[in-house]
Amino acid sequence: MNFNEAERRSYKSFLIFILFCLIFSFIFMITNSSKYRVMNINYDNSLSLNFESFETLKYKSIWFINESDFEEFYSSNLVVERLLISKQFPNTLEIEISTHEKILHFTDFRSTLPKVKTLYKNLLISEKIESDLLPSLQITNGPIPDGFYSDLISLILTLKKYEVNLEELKLTYNGESLIANYIDTEINIGSTFDLSRKGTVIGYILEQGNCKGSVTILNTKDEDIEALFTCE
Repeated sequence: MNFNEAERRSYKSFLIFILFCLIFSFIFMITNSSKYRVMNINYDNSLSLNFESFETLKYKSIWFINESDFEEFYSSNLVVERLLISKQFPNTLEIEISTHEKILHFTDFRSTLPKVKTLYKNLLISEKIESDLLPSLQITNGPIPDGFYSDLISLILTLKKYEVNLEELKLTYNGESLIANYIDTEINIGSTFDLSRKGTVIGYILEQGNCKGSVTILNTKDEDIEALFTCE
């Protein structure tokens, strides 16, 4: 290797080194510039949630904001299912909040101080805050069986597949049987076992609207849906 070739290689290495230094310096200036620090956070503050943790995001570099920065928000708001976060450069975060689906409002009259609570799809139970219209449940006696709330969720999700106004659905559990009242129809559902299958029968009955008065769901494996209930 002659001197000129070695000199050219050293010069190329020096240029590459300088280039990397410039790139690193540029990235460092961009990520640490006050211009690229979070100043504005836009979200729906009409939701009944705890937004205090959002304040900790202000003045952080917008480049480094990621899902881990919202762990405190999730832990403080268990009703939140997911966040859709978009960065509007140079300094604004747009946050779209999705909450778990509400299933019904219920009151447990076995308690000395009954309160109206809300059951969510993720099995979260919280005290009712919003006055939204949902199916309602009264628990008048107990104990309630294992998986009671999971079965209720299956029932309501099944009924949502039918043309039924669920706001009119009133449920009562007396410790043995679940009773459903819908406008002028009362349905004796029986035990809370297999409510998803029973929900198919109930949805059919209510959607057809031909069965008024008292209806009983039968414990049978018959595949003919008309044979799974009786109208009185």
